[in-house]
Amino acid sequence: MTTQPLRVPAIGSFLFAAIGVWIVLAPTAVGYQPATEAWTGATANDVFVGAGLIVVSLGLLVAQLTAGVRTRLAAHTARD
Repeated sequence: MTTQPLRVPAIGSFLFAAIGVWIVLAPTAVGYQPATEAWTGATANDVFVGAGLIVVSLGLLVAQLTAGVRTRLAAHTARD
């Protein structure tokens, strides 16, 4: 069984984290949330969904990297 390089699964996690960052920043960047006013419902939704996406994608990245390293270490120790 061949495994993918660690960078291949990590790319998807980084892309989803970047999308989450954009979703968090979009209300201010696009301009539908005035800086001096309280958050609108759309802004609160964007911030919470974006933050959730960031947390989940970075957690998945850590899990993928941990599993990849453990697999490589097990293969290396079994070979010796």
